[in-house]
Amino acid sequence: MRAVDTVFLGFAGLGLALLIHIAFVSITLGTGLAAAWTRWLAYKRGDRELELASRRFLKLLLVTELYSGVWGTVITVFLAGFFTPLLTLATNTLFIPLAVAVSSIMVRIPAIAASWYTWGRISPRAHALIMWVMALSGFGIPFGFRAVFAEMHYPLAIGHYLQGGGHPGLLAYGNPLFWLLYLHTVAAVISVGGFASAWVAELGRDARGLSFALKLGAYPLFAQLALGPAYWLGLSQYSPLFFEVVTFNPLLAAKVAAVAALAALSLRALRRLNRGSAPSVKPLAALAVLTALAGETLNSGVKYPNLVYAGYEALPARAFANLYLEIPVSLVGVILAFLAASMAVFILASYLALVKRYVADEPED
Repeated sequence: MRAVDTVFLGFAGLGLALLIHIAFVSITLGTGLAAAWTRWLAYKRGDRELELASRRFLKLLLVTELYSGVWGTVITVFLAGFFTPLLTLATNTLFIPLAVAVSSIMVRIPAIAASWYTWGRISPRAHALIMWVMALSGFGIPFGFRAVFAEMHYPLAIGHYLQGGGHPGLLAYGNPLFWLLYLHTVAAVISVGGFASAWVAELGRDARGLSFALKLGAYPLFAQLALGPAYWLGLSQYSPLFFEVVTFNPLLAAKVAAVAALAALSLRALRRLNRGSAPSVKPLAALAVLTALAGETLNSGVKYPNLVYAGYEALPARAFANLYLEIPVSLVGVILAFLAASMAVFILASYLALVKRYVADEPED
């Protein structure tokens, strides 16, 4: 197989793994916040209903965290195998952001386990504090990885390193695109997680949990109405070529329409909630995930055949590819079949876990 075909396969496989990972990680970060917040309110108010809602949200987090981690590993495999030079450069120049992300993962995973296994076994206050550690540590993960994405659109720290300036240290956090992208990401994952939590509350006929989670999903969405355009304008100033790629891509119009529809449906659901009726939030959860996937595709997928942008110039994905990697055509079919089978298993397991038994069931005492 020719190198260019290998590059495309690597980019496509990496993109698919990234989208699947983003779908799950958006849910798990937002549900972590929903679980911790309702647990804290339950402790402060002695509210049994909110405690049950928190436990249900935590169950959703446990399911999605598993799949999120699996596909995060797949991303690493694709990077190491297909884009070895890119992984090496990122590790050398962006070690601190990557260390922040990895450290956050190392805190979050044990905190998730502690949140589950210490429920009812330690004081409610101590348990609520553990859940806050679990929730807030999750936002350290994009605080690290989003610095890498910002550098791919405006290579401030990488440029400093390649021009002989030595290790850039914390310079990646001086990248103006980073803060716009990070805040945009945080608002998005809270919104997605809020709507997903509202959906499982609806499955469990949990009116209190539904009310809390619906608001958690809706309010950050309205912040997105400012943060999305702010990031887009930031691209126009710091990455004008990529700005043109994004602006003239039809997917941008589709995403804007999806956000507008999501905002309208959210307002309708909030009005029904205020009138005392329980709205159906399943369309909101599905549309929120699709909107997040559209946004990530715009941020990463539409750049092909390029990979890194710097002003009015772009570096092709081939420049960062492992050109010594040759994959037989027959193996391509095996790889694609494996990815399709994996997705089928994940979707079936998610359905059985989320809808049939695991989350919809009444939480145990």
